Amino acid sequence: MNLVEIIAILCIIGGIIILVIGSRLASHNDNFPKHTRKRNGKFAILIPARDESLVIEGLLRSIKNQTRKVDMQDVYVIVEDKNDPTVAITERLGAEIIVRKRPDLKRKGYALEEAIKAILSSKKHYDAYFIMDADNILDPSFLAHMEETYIEGYDLGIGYRNCKNGSENVIAACSILTFTLINARGNKTKNRQSRNVVISGTGFFIRGSLIEAWQGFPFHSLTEDYEMSLYAMEHNLTTFYNENAVFYDEQPVRYQQTVPQRIRWIRGFFDSRRNYIPRLRKQLTHWHTNWGSQLGEVIGINPYIMMVLGAGILILHHLYIFVTQFLFLDTLRLDSLITIAFILFIAYGIIAVMTAGLIIKEKDRLNLTPAMKRKAIFFNPLFLATYIPCFMIALLKKEVTWDRINHTRTFIIKND
Repeated sequence: MNLVEIIAILCIIGGIIILVIGSRLASHNDNFPKHTRKRNGKFAILIPARDESLVIEGLLRSIKNQTRKVDMQDVYVIVEDKNDPTVAITERLGAEIIVRKRPDLKRKGYALEEAIKAILSSKKHYDAYFIMDADNILDPSFLAHMEETYIEGYDLGIGYRNCKNGSENVIAACSILTFTLINARGNKTKNRQSRNVVISGTGFFIRGSLIEAWQGFPFHSLTEDYEMSLYAMEHNLTTFYNENAVFYDEQPVRYQQTVPQRIRWIRGFFDSRRNYIPRLRKQLTHWHTNWGSQLGEVIGINPYIMMVLGAGILILHHLYIFVTQFLFLDTLRLDSLITIAFILFIAYGIIAVMTAGLIIKEKDRLNLTPAMKRKAIFFNPLFLATYIPCFMIALLKKEVTWDRINHTRTFIIKND
């Protein structure tokens, strides 16, 4: 074993050790709500919806059909142009329209900022603000379950993201599995340990008094959801993942659509960490109720990066041996090819088994056909592997922008 192989193996072993020890230490947390709240609070629902006329009606009707009723005048659809066909549909269904004044600021955080400032300027008070995407569909009991989280006293809560179109093709299926992994494996564990969950994208609420204190929505990065999650950890806010509050959204069906989306997520992830992690690291010098959340986030995905880096070094090292032996000595080092194949097989197998375990665990919840679940088990390792080139592009690309994905899928919830 040479020096390169030793370094690679140490990276893999070090990543595993940090992951295990870090997970154990991060479980020491005690950040539960200190006070409960009264039922029947006044809720607002904010929906950024630029050119979403093909899907907005489905979301608004699902809001109307909630068992926990909200006044449709407390539902705000945010558009960039008063001539957007989304406006006529929204008005027909009784919801409010907010037309943006600064549509040149493309990120969702800016749209929410404008809407909240407009609501606050009208002197309206809400006990909680729900953030939904226009392509979402709410299960009839979504708000009822989320209200329970609000009553328990949590500052932020997020529901269970299911998919409208996961069975359309394997790209959509693997895309929703990413969020399922975040929730079922990550956030559910954090619930048990009273750690801060990761808010991802949509389907969440924010305590109204927080919004009023902020006087807007101060999260404007490429990933405003993750930025807000880090803010919650820094300020010891309480967060909860409510797996009973189900909503559905549309996943991309073409691989080319997922690439700019994931590049944006990765760049936003690291931009947010660059701003928050130094402050979280300083807070770790003394024990407090949210210490475990902050330690877990400071460690973050570094152990996984170490393991992937170690495997990558081994693969490149043996590929170099194979190529140089063939070019300069005219011999084939089949042992190098066997080593590369073995590493790839082990990595593929681990992820496939993890995917199968996740699907089995969520079998009664995931909106995927049995055939698509089987396909996803075999394809998901390949899909996750494509995060590596997305990662490299995100780090090297000079400017990463927000790219729109068109939403067109309708969806009907099947009642039992």
